[in-house]
Amino acid sequence: NGFCVILCNSDDNLDKQRNYLRVLLEKRVDGLIVSSVGGGDSLVDSLSAVRTPMVIVDRDLENISADLVRIDHELGAYLATSHLLELGHRHIACICGPAETSVARMRLAGYHRAMTEAGIEVPDSWVVESDFTGPSGYQAAGKLLEGERPTAIFAANDMVGIGVLRAAAERNVRVPADLSVIGFDDIPEAAHFAPPLTTVRQNFAEIGRRSIELLLGELRGETGLSHEPVRPELIVRQTTAAVRRG
Repeated sequence: NGFCVILCNSDDNLDKQRNYLRVLLEKRVDGLIVSSVGGGDSLVDSLSAVRTPMVIVDRDLENISADLVRIDHELGAYLATSHLLELGHRHIACICGPAETSVARMRLAGYHRAMTEAGIEVPDSWVVESDFTGPSGYQAAGKLLEGERPTAIFAANDMVGIGVLRAAAERNVRVPADLSVIGFDDIPEAAHFAPPLTTVRQNFAEIGRRSIELLLGELRGETGLSHEPVRPELIVRQTTAAVRRG
């Protein structure tokens, strides 16, 4: 379509995000695709004043009137937890992301929906918060694997899931014989870890395609906001198995 792309990676850093946004607006870019790290009211205030055509990706921002393209996080977590339930697991813990992010809240909601439909009451001790990183997943798994451990863990993303696998290996907990683990995102590392991680796949290519199509539509003057989510896909590999009886 004849446009050049300027890619700014904030590395989940609020200061970088703020500076990149300022620079891009000063350069008078034709449009913005924003995958936000967060930032609370300051980011919302900055974006609400923007008159440049804009599409928000992945993390919903309240009070921002813009097209939104994201995976159906709640459905993905529901599929992940349902997969574990279908394998006979009932003691399923969840390592969720930061409570202040909409992504983490939606994934936690999907986990709770599946557990509720199965008639399972979730104790507070089964849900541990992390920050979507491997080290945080490792620490959270350490808490869950002490004492009476769950038979399965739903990790809020693949990096957390990889942290769980490391914690299990250090404690001689066999995956999936003793513990099933499922992640979310299907990052490239998930398929090449040992054992390969069962996960929920985000269709990144479809998210990218929809984002640019919506932005090009705005640049053509087309109106009407779109918030239709992209459907996730369950990818079964080698970290989940039927629960061991007895």
